[in-house]
Amino acid sequence: MTKATTVLTLTAACILAAGRSAQGQPAPGTGAFLDLNAGAQPQQREITTAESLIVYDETATVTSTQPIDNGPMFDVTGGYHVRDQFAVAVGFSFFSATSTSTLVASIPDPIFTDRPRMVGAVTEDLGHSELGIHLQAVWFFPVTERIDVALSAGPSIFRVSQELTSTVTVPPRTQNISIAPESQDGTTLGFNAGFDGSFMFTPAVGVGLFVRYAGASVDLPAVEDLDVGGFQTGLGLRLRF
Repeated sequence: MTKATTVLTLTAACILAAGRSAQGQPAPGTGAFLDLNAGAQPQQREITTAESLIVYDETATVTSTQPIDNGPMFDVTGGYHVRDQFAVAVGFSFFSATSTSTLVASIPDPIFTDRPRMVGAVTEDLGHSELGIHLQAVWFFPVTERIDVALSAGPSIFRVSQELTSTVTVPPRTQNISIAPESQDGTTLGFNAGFDGSFMFTPAVGVGLFVRYAGASVDLPAVEDLDVGGFQTGLGLRLRF
């Protein structure tokens, strides 16, 4: 079973269970709402790039690896109830991290054939950022007068920016390398499915916890099928209007 199928199956099961438990409870609010969250994106990934180029009529090879670490993310979601328990919403999430690239190159000799030299290099503070736009259908289910849960699902759009050490040159008559970090961008379509639980201090102000999967993969010029997003969780303010 794929990750997407698993998330959607669990979401559907939660909707049915919450629907049964909500019978006889007070209806949730019927206006606009705004969720402000700070949380984390716990996934860790690694990018590997490889290229070859002709140097001194021989083939030089360059391989680099760099992680994408986990870190904090921020989310703002606003929506409107179109029916008592059903709403439509749009969310914006932002995640960023920096990493260090480790590069290994095999560079031919400028005079002798079949005498390559292995060269290593490290480049720090390479940036990675993800801006997610999440369109959501949201089902609200009251638990008590102060507590309700919400289940959501829909498509997500990601704009990804990644700094890479994919541009490597060899200065003439040397076996050294020059690295020029570059930023590559891409946009991709994915999906999201999530759970939100709210406790309202007043009818207008409360706090909440959310857990969501929002992910996709994107092709960059130097990296294919780069996974973005993933499981996200956080806490925040709940405002009802």
